[in-house]
Amino acid sequence: MRALDERRSSARPTTVMLIGVLVVTLVALVAVGLIWWVAVPVGPEACSLVLPGPRNCFIHDRLAAATVWTVVIALAYLAAIVATVLLSRRWPRVVGAGIVVLLVLGVAGFVAAAWIPALA
Repeated sequence: MRALDERRSSARPTTVMLIGVLVVTLVALVAVGLIWWVAVPVGPEACSLVLPGPRNCFIHDRLAAATVWTVVIALAYLAAIVATVLLSRRWPRVVGAGIVVLLVLGVAGFVAAAWIPALA
Protein backbone atom coordinates (compact mmCIF):
# COMPACT_ATOMS: atom_id res chain seq x y z
CA MET A 1 0.00 0.00 0.00
CA ARG A 2 2.84 2.36 0.83
CA ALA A 3 4.49 1.74 -2.55
CA LEU A 4 1.26 2.71 -4.31
CA ASP A 5 1.09 5.97 -2.36
CA GLU A 6 4.71 6.75 -3.21
CA ARG A 7 4.03 6.17 -6.91
CA ARG A 8 1.03 8.49 -6.83
CA SER A 9 2.96 11.22 -5.05
CA SER A 10 5.91 10.96 -7.42
CA ALA A 11 3.64 11.01 -10.51
CA ARG A 12 2.22 14.46 -9.70
CA PRO A 13 5.47 16.42 -10.12
CA THR A 14 6.14 14.59 -13.36
CA THR A 15 2.71 15.60 -14.64
CA VAL A 16 3.31 19.20 -13.57
CA MET A 17 6.64 19.12 -15.37
CA LEU A 18 5.21 17.70 -18.60
CA ILE A 19 2.26 20.09 -18.67
CA GLY A 20 4.61 22.96 -17.85
CA VAL A 21 6.95 22.08 -20.70
CA LEU A 22 4.00 21.84 -23.08
CA VAL A 23 2.50 25.18 -22.04
CA VAL A 24 5.87 26.97 -22.07
CA THR A 25 6.54 25.61 -25.56
CA LEU A 26 3.13 26.70 -26.86
CA VAL A 27 3.49 30.20 -25.38
CA ALA A 28 6.95 30.61 -26.89
CA LEU A 29 5.82 29.40 -30.33
CA VAL A 30 2.77 31.66 -30.35
CA ALA A 31 4.84 34.65 -29.23
CA VAL A 32 7.48 34.14 -31.92
CA GLY A 33 4.79 33.47 -34.53
CA LEU A 34 2.96 36.69 -33.70
CA ILE A 35 6.18 38.70 -33.72
CA TRP A 36 7.08 37.48 -37.19
CA TRP A 37 3.51 37.90 -38.38
CA VAL A 38 3.69 41.66 -37.70
CA ALA A 39 7.34 42.09 -38.65
CA VAL A 40 6.54 42.99 -42.25
CA PRO A 41 3.72 45.50 -42.82
CA VAL A 42 1.18 44.31 -45.37
CA GLY A 43 -1.93 45.77 -46.93
CA PRO A 44 -2.66 48.98 -48.78
CA GLU A 45 -2.71 51.11 -45.63
CA ALA A 46 0.32 49.61 -43.91
CA CYS A 47 2.54 52.61 -44.61
CA SER A 48 1.66 55.91 -46.17
CA LEU A 49 3.44 57.03 -49.32
CA VAL A 50 5.35 59.91 -47.76
CA LEU A 51 9.07 60.42 -47.73
CA PRO A 52 10.62 59.92 -45.33
CA GLY A 53 8.22 57.28 -44.08
CA PRO A 54 7.34 56.77 -40.44
CA ARG A 55 9.97 54.93 -38.39
CA ASN A 56 7.93 51.73 -38.14
CA CYS A 57 7.63 51.41 -41.94
CA PHE A 58 11.27 50.56 -42.58
CA ILE A 59 11.29 46.81 -43.18
CA HIS A 60 14.90 46.31 -42.08
CA ASP A 61 14.16 47.94 -38.70
CA ARG A 62 11.13 45.72 -38.18
CA LEU A 63 13.08 42.61 -39.15
CA ALA A 64 15.90 43.60 -36.80
CA ALA A 65 13.40 44.06 -33.97
CA ALA A 66 11.78 40.69 -34.73
CA THR A 67 15.18 38.99 -34.80
CA VAL A 68 16.28 40.50 -31.50
CA TRP A 69 13.05 39.57 -29.75
CA THR A 70 13.09 36.07 -31.22
CA VAL A 71 16.54 35.53 -29.68
CA VAL A 72 15.37 36.99 -26.35
CA ILE A 73 12.33 34.70 -26.29
CA ALA A 74 14.44 31.69 -27.29
CA LEU A 75 16.83 32.31 -24.41
CA ALA A 76 13.95 32.81 -21.97
CA TYR A 77 12.34 29.64 -23.31
CA LEU A 78 15.54 27.70 -22.74
CA ALA A 79 15.79 29.04 -19.18
CA ALA A 80 12.13 28.23 -18.52
CA ILE A 81 12.51 24.67 -19.80
CA VAL A 82 15.64 24.07 -17.72
CA ALA A 83 13.97 25.54 -14.62
CA THR A 84 10.81 23.50 -15.23
CA VAL A 85 12.69 20.24 -15.64
CA LEU A 86 15.12 20.76 -12.77
CA LEU A 87 13.03 22.65 -10.21
CA SER A 88 9.36 21.77 -10.77
CA ARG A 89 9.46 18.84 -8.36
CA ARG A 90 10.44 21.04 -5.42
CA TRP A 91 8.82 24.29 -6.51
CA PRO A 92 5.89 23.81 -8.91
CA ARG A 93 5.43 27.59 -9.08
CA VAL A 94 8.56 27.80 -11.23
CA VAL A 95 6.42 26.60 -14.13
CA GLY A 96 4.00 29.50 -13.69
CA ALA A 97 6.84 31.98 -13.41
CA GLY A 98 8.32 30.75 -16.69
CA ILE A 99 4.95 31.09 -18.40
CA VAL A 100 4.48 34.64 -17.10
CA VAL A 101 7.99 35.67 -18.18
CA LEU A 102 7.39 34.31 -21.69
CA LEU A 103 4.02 36.05 -21.91
CA VAL A 104 5.54 39.40 -20.91
CA LEU A 105 8.43 38.98 -23.34
CA GLY A 106 6.01 37.96 -26.09
CA VAL A 107 3.90 41.08 -25.61
CA ALA A 108 7.00 43.29 -25.47
CA GLY A 109 8.39 41.67 -28.61
CA PHE A 110 5.09 42.07 -30.43
CA VAL A 111 4.95 45.77 -29.57
CA ALA A 112 8.60 46.27 -30.51
CA ALA A 113 8.26 44.54 -33.87
CA ALA A 114 4.98 46.22 -34.73
CA TRP A 115 5.40 49.78 -33.51
CA ILE A 116 8.80 50.52 -31.98
CA PRO A 117 11.51 49.03 -34.18
CA ALA A 118 14.02 51.58 -32.88
CA LEU A 119 14.33 49.40 -29.76
CA ALA A 120 16.00 46.64 -31.79
